[in-house]
Amino acid sequence: MPDQLKCLAVNTATKTLSIALVEGDAVSYFYEAAETRDQGNLLLNHILTGLRDNDLDFADLDVLAVVTGPGSFTGIRIGLATMRGIALAADKPLRGFSSFDMFAEHVPDAVNIIAVESWREELYFAVMDEGGHPLIDCGNETPEAFLGRFRRELPGERPIRLSGDGAGALEALLPSAVRAEKEGDAVTVAHLALNRFRATGTGKHALPVPYYLREADVTISSKPARIL
Repeated sequence: MPDQLKCLAVNTATKTLSIALVEGDAVSYFYEAAETRDQGNLLLNHILTGLRDNDLDFADLDVLAVVTGPGSFTGIRIGLATMRGIALAADKPLRGFSSFDMFAEHVPDAVNIIAVESWREELYFAVMDEGGHPLIDCGNETPEAFLGRFRRELPGERPIRLSGDGAGALEALLPSAVRAEKEGDAVTVAHLALNRFRATGTGKHALPVPYYLREADVTISSKPARIL
């Protein structure tokens, strides 16, 4: 196995699109921008730019990584479709990680509450211990409903670390909690993928699938169906 494993990782699931090319411990390319309706073009253009700037081709990569959600339904589909296509065409392993994996903050003796934006009143929530193990079921609920469930299922006082792109909604409700200094991004995901790749090797794995915590909003057209 090469010393400087190369990983291309993308996150299109959350409020900030990010793309990273990581070689070993070094970040060779990084791009991020606010979520946009033009994510598909931005994603592929910046993937190609990152490879070109480093004189690399898809064949030079060792592993690919993508965020599978929860988050933006459109963003999740764009990221997965793009990375699955690259993985199949280049015959490269593709690893999937959740938004919760990306935003997780492993702090000794603290509980990590992760809140991910859903573009609705509700947020996506996860609660993990310092080892990244879930302490209660993940959910899609309002901050107030989540805190009620959190206190019922994990009674008692404990240090809390807030992370995720929706964590701001909890700061006023949990004034003693500490907010993560820097949120996870595609670089975080690349390192997760490289660590898993080193541990499990190059064996083939099933391609990742979307991670949804609620059904998509679907509007049925009121126009009569066209008969061709």
